[in-house]
Amino acid sequence: MRYRKTMGVICLLTIILILFRNCTGKVETSNDPRGTDYAGTATCVSCHKDIMSSFAHTNHYKTSSLASRDSLQKFIDTNNSLLYYADSSLVKLEKKHEQYFQSYMAGGKTRRTELMDIAIGSGEKAQTYAYWKGHELFQLPLTYYAATNSWTNSPGYSFDKPFFDRVILSRCFECHASYVSKTNVESGPMQVSEQLEPNSIVFGIDCERCHGPAAAHARFQQDHPADKTAKFITSINSLSRLQKLDLCGSCHSGNDRDVVMSLFAFKPGDTLSNFFLPQFGSGNSTEADVHGKQMQLLSSSKCFQQSTMTCMTCHDAHRSEDDQINVFVSKCMSCHNQSEHAKNMITGTKTCIDCHMPLSPSKKLIFDNGVETKNISYMLRTHRIAVY
Repeated sequence: MRYRKTMGVICLLTIILILFRNCTGKVETSNDPRGTDYAGTATCVSCHKDIMSSFAHTNHYKTSSLASRDSLQKFIDTNNSLLYYADSSLVKLEKKHEQYFQSYMAGGKTRRTELMDIAIGSGEKAQTYAYWKGHELFQLPLTYYAATNSWTNSPGYSFDKPFFDRVILSRCFECHASYVSKTNVESGPMQVSEQLEPNSIVFGIDCERCHGPAAAHARFQQDHPADKTAKFITSINSLSRLQKLDLCGSCHSGNDRDVVMSLFAFKPGDTLSNFFLPQFGSGNSTEADVHGKQMQLLSSSKCFQQSTMTCMTCHDAHRSEDDQINVFVSKCMSCHNQSEHAKNMITGTKTCIDCHMPLSPSKKLIFDNGVETKNISYMLRTHRIAVY
């Protein structure tokens, strides 16, 4: 009898303790698809609300998302929400029950329609879309291109007729998301295809993609609120120059490189070269494409070679940098403040960035507007700082 009473008291105290810890927001277990070492963005927000409210507006954070009605509305309202093809067919955007679809029409009839499930890209330059078919993801034919404020054929697609069958692999998510779970399945003789788990996607680049798993950090800081020294988390300032470059380079040094292991396994402080197969050949960094190879372009610059600069010298990952040319000019002037040329540039109509980091066309991504077969260059700012 005494044993039962004792056990009853212990159980009651245990329940009270659990309820108390839950009410105070303690991190006990994680349902993050990456595993129990990860805390998830919601946990980070509880202590870093100001940083997160700023970071949520960055292109990193918005580089992938569910294609909801609210997120699509500003792009849907453009004048050109349909595209004609050489075979006289067209693809148009349609709204049904608060959801958006891309519909293929020919001969006055709807031949195919697919839901816009996922948006890839922040929309600052462009945004493309994908739909689920079971556990496979496919790119839709229409992409929004901000430079023309219109809908274009998705990059690389033929303008002869609409195409719906380009598979989006987990490799794309390694730079446009923080995680997706995949399994390889045999799809035929000597053929393997990927199966993605839709509910496992951690959209956008989140805190833990750059700072590492945060569950242990969150538990410690919640238990020791007076301790202001961050524990069990990576401070970017603690990394060496090479480690900082490798961290950014995990997404910005080659989306066409073959990986040894998934970049989702990369943690701040890791050596990036361990994740890629070696590349042979000339490797001329000045010819690197402006889309996805910013690190090679930057490393070919004298500014980089003759200093200790990193990506973070100019970029603040926690803040939106849209239309912030003056901020970047001030970064240039912090090193070139004795240059008469640089001083004169401030009073002119052009900036340092316009001349020394001009917008350049991607060799990999080219758009067209359907039946007019007009090539539309995808312009991105080169990170090779030079005299052009």
